[in-house]
Amino acid sequence: MASKEKMLQKKRSILNALKRLLDKYSYSYISMQSVANEAGISKGGLRYHFPTKESLFIGLLEDFFMSIEKDHLQMVSLLEGKGDRAVISTLFNIESFVLSQKNIKVFINLILYSLEVPKMMVFVKSFFRKHLEMYKQIIEQGKNDFPKIDKSEFDLEFLARITQIIFISAGLLETIDPIDMEPQKLTRYVLSLFND
Repeated sequence: MASKEKMLQKKRSILNALKRLLDKYSYSYISMQSVANEAGISKGGLRYHFPTKESLFIGLLEDFFMSIEKDHLQMVSLLEGKGDRAVISTLFNIESFVLSQKNIKVFINLILYSLEVPKMMVFVKSFFRKHLEMYKQIIEQGKNDFPKIDKSEFDLEFLARITQIIFISAGLLETIDPIDMEPQKLTRYVLSLFND
């Protein structure tokens, strides 16, 4: 049992080394040797745990996505049944990782690499589909508990950034996991957010 735990710790150490490199460099500049150096192990030791660069990046994808799902499940279990606070806290907890500059660099690199490696794209599509289903549940459960918002508190720059986020994110998500979103419908919806 101890050797299994030791193996998991070694894998985690390697994945953390890859994260540190992705925080500094583009995925295309990262080699198996650079990951081995960053992790303080031999290239052969790295290949024992991750035989290829693709398997290494898939390992990081799985780890990254499992961490997000675990955090979400913990938050939901703590706040279940507490009305709008549960909904807001859950959404904040899920997305706070995206607001971290370090996490977003890693995430973008993983997405870009997955566009080149079909095996990785399978994991990315699966994650985004689960993420979509999770939001559907949150919206359905919290419909009546969503807080009322005074839209006058948001300035023009904030509203422009929200619009920018929606359109850029929609384009990315439709590329990875399409739901055949109609651009005109999206535009109408975004404009409706700013009506009084």
